[in-house]
Amino acid sequence: MVASTKVNRSHTPRKSTASSGLAKKPAAKPNTSILNFFQKTAKPEDSLFVGAVPAESAAKEDLYGRDDDARYNEVEAPNAAPLSPSARLEPLRDITQAEDTNEKYKPPLLEQETSVDAQFNQLGDFADMDDFDLDEFEGEELREMRFMREQARLEAEEAGIPSDDLDELLDNHSMVESCPICSGSLLGISADEASRHVNSCLDGDPIPLPTKDITVTDVQPEVEAAEIGKRFARAAVPRPGQANPLEMKAENKTTSAFSKLMSGNAEDSAWATAAAAETASRGRPAYERTCPFYKIMPGFSICVDAFRYGAVEGCQAYFLSHFHSDHYIGLTASWRHGPIYCSKVTGSLVKQQLRTAAKWVVELEFEKPYDIPGTEGATVTMMPANHCPGSSLFLFQKSFGNGPNKRTKRILHCGDFRACPEHVRHPLLKSDVIDSISGKSRQQRIDICYLDTTYLNPRYSFPPQGDVIQACADLIASMSPDPNCADDVWQRSENSAGTGTVSKYFHSDKPSDDAAQSKLKSQRKQRLLVICGTYSIGKERICVAIAKALGSKIFASAAKIKICKQLDDPELTALLTSDPIEAQVHMQMLMEIRAETLQDYLDSYRPHFSRIVGFRPSGWNFRPGNGKVIGANTPPSSISTQQLLHGKGWRTRFGAKDLVAQRGSTKEAMCFGVPYSEHSSFRELAMFVMGLRIDKIIPTVNVGSDQSRKRMKGWIDRWMTERRKGGLVRPLVEGEDDEQKGNSLLWEGKAGEGGGAWW
Repeated sequence: MVASTKVNRSHTPRKSTASSGLAKKPAAKPNTSILNFFQKTAKPEDSLFVGAVPAESAAKEDLYGRDDDARYNEVEAPNAAPLSPSARLEPLRDITQAEDTNEKYKPPLLEQETSVDAQFNQLGDFADMDDFDLDEFEGEELREMRFMREQARLEAEEAGIPSDDLDELLDNHSMVESCPICSGSLLGISADEASRHVNSCLDGDPIPLPTKDITVTDVQPEVEAAEIGKRFARAAVPRPGQANPLEMKAENKTTSAFSKLMSGNAEDSAWATAAAAETASRGRPAYERTCPFYKIMPGFSICVDAFRYGAVEGCQAYFLSHFHSDHYIGLTASWRHGPIYCSKVTGSLVKQQLRTAAKWVVELEFEKPYDIPGTEGATVTMMPANHCPGSSLFLFQKSFGNGPNKRTKRILHCGDFRACPEHVRHPLLKSDVIDSISGKSRQQRIDICYLDTTYLNPRYSFPPQGDVIQACADLIASMSPDPNCADDVWQRSENSAGTGTVSKYFHSDKPSDDAAQSKLKSQRKQRLLVICGTYSIGKERICVAIAKALGSKIFASAAKIKICKQLDDPELTALLTSDPIEAQVHMQMLMEIRAETLQDYLDSYRPHFSRIVGFRPSGWNFRPGNGKVIGANTPPSSISTQQLLHGKGWRTRFGAKDLVAQRGSTKEAMCFGVPYSEHSSFRELAMFVMGLRIDKIIPTVNVGSDQSRKRMKGWIDRWMTERRKGGLVRPLVEGEDDEQKGNSLLWEGKAGEGGGAWW
């Protein structure tokens, strides 16, 4: 996957030079040829995601929402317009980005409180902020973009590409013009020839492009150790990982108050050391990095998603949870530090996309226990993570001690996941099981859980995936391909924007005879085009649902199709096509879909399509039903656990009526932000933590800031305390537990009783 100098971005929608905005813009140059359309930018597979979307100001009152008409995805300003930090929806903080700031923080005065809420009081001036500082926090899209750029640098170094040349590639200064239909290179041909070729492609009878005498090897030979540069040879020398405070706890068997205090101090110190080391090592090679403790399973000789640190001393097995760049970063063709355990889908992508030697990749089956060589008896069972294709949870188990003191330690690593009832009910994870020998019920505990905390923030209680997918499919099925039709989709968008009242008063709905005949004639050729935003892998479920609603194929670039065919999804594979005219659904990179760029995309495919709709699926698009945003620093005590589990404002639902076109949309080109995420929502994290007997939780995302860690620890401690006091939460699923709706079986926080909560 070495960065190439031949890059195609031709299928990607672009920002229109004629689009209107609030700020004045310099006059656009007149189009002289079709080549002006092909901007020099990165190809879709290597470009990444847009930043935060605007948010409404947080309000102190009405935390839980009302039963008002919901508008989850309304944006108060054009996406492309610059926004002040106070007007943005800032995401959670990431470890490698969080410390990259010059802001000086004044330490708060010491306080005597020992409650969970005291941690929030210690945030000082931060507690008065409704939103995060955008300079300090980033979300999943920006994090993925940053890691992909760093991964590209690693691979370019292996290929011997000078850093200056790579910077040009990454900064979009040396891209090749390509045909938007067949992806053929237009380099070296005249503007007239390019225009004729593109028009012929649109007509289905492409004119052959001139051939070039360029030899390209599709399969690169395996990189031998002798050919690896000094930089990668140094990475092969094992380096000690960070001292793990969790191992220190295991060795210290005393339970005095002093020992617990010292243990907590050691963990706080370890977090601060890990964050500082990550910041200091930014941009440095693997042999100058130290693997942080939260990527090393204590006592197991196992690392998870820790490939950017080279060989880790004492590690006998490296696990990869899924194929997203912020998890596989550092894994290249030169890897030789130890076996890589992962799912079959992830392993296929590692070998094909990263060209890692097959001898290092160990592909595991789901729900099957495996012994891990070199770990003195550790085993692993892999479970579906409900994230992207091939994503996995890992349950590690190992026996310690001898005789009567022998016990089995169990560690659950979640990677990235969207918590669901199947996780809480899983036979290896659920809180109570039947002993196979005695036949009696016994408790089943998890010693440590490494938790995906991407959205551990009370503002992100977005709706279930099924609701959002069905809403998108229903909306498309109800839309007309005629942009001038009187459908309620555009009417709803106009009403939300408060426009169109005066013009409608003077407008006559009665068409003239000529207009009626022209409309009838044009309807025969009208088709609706839908653009779905995706990652390198992920978000495919929305694309499939929309394609089935339209009875259409799904268009993707050749590189995207190659990846999709490795995802072990026969339904998706059967729907794919390389013909953009045949398909009414097009896959494109998430960051490229904006209201002002969709019109250009539609124009490039006329007369084959008459109207275009773009979907931007992300958890960032979520807005509470009443439009009120809950502050990130809201203390846990201000929101009761019963309200979180059972309140309508937290258990949000979503339908087609909730989809409102973003600002900048037109009747012909409409863009929708969709609150669809493949990470767990805030409420789902609460139900996961309260539904299992977990002794210790280690967050794995947004851990680079002391303030962020305090916020997350406050909520986790609150949920674990409520679970111990009020009993376990049992997930209830609509369609499976409906007969219990009339019974008083809900979790009420009563001593040790437990109870249900509707997922």
